[in-house]
Amino acid sequence: MKDSESDCQISREADPRTEQFLHLLGLHERNLFTYVFALVPTWADAEEVMQRLRIRIWQQFDKYDPEKPFDAWARAVAYYLVLAYRKEKGRKRELFSERILEEITIEFENGLLQSNQRRDALLGCLNKLGDRKRELIRTYYLSSQRKSTEVLAAELSMTPNALRQALFRIRRVLLDCVERSMRIESRD
Repeated sequence: MKDSESDCQISREADPRTEQFLHLLGLHERNLFTYVFALVPTWADAEEVMQRLRIRIWQQFDKYDPEKPFDAWARAVAYYLVLAYRKEKGRKRELFSERILEEITIEFENGLLQSNQRRDALLGCLNKLGDRKRELIRTYYLSSQRKSTEVLAAELSMTPNALRQALFRIRRVLLDCVERSMRIESRD
């Protein structure tokens, strides 16, 4: 029994490269799945390609340049896996043409870029809020225990309606700020 316990202990200790891979995959797996699902006809196909992708990027991880974005590298690998999967399944059903896949890839990357820009703008706008408003947003949205508006309002010595109104106004300010930031960024 003691030998098997030490074997378990050894297997839990991963090398730094494995830790780096798992960390990067964890950060980007949801976006990779979304990308793959946009390129294949069904959820099951996306799951199959994702399984192949996880294996392939692990096998090729020593070729990954850490100076470059992991998600872009993994999406490139995914793209070629989707093409191979489509070829494999092509005789069984009609799929999108390669040109359509390229267009979907471009739109996905544009959407991802815009999403990241909006997130960055939102973070900047949150930092511009006064301390009380910022704390109200954090308390309402980031609480580990999602409380009802009534409970939270009572804790903040507010009426539920006053809390809803305050949140509405803050959301409006944040939306205006994000849109203004996005317009400014698009001009640059």
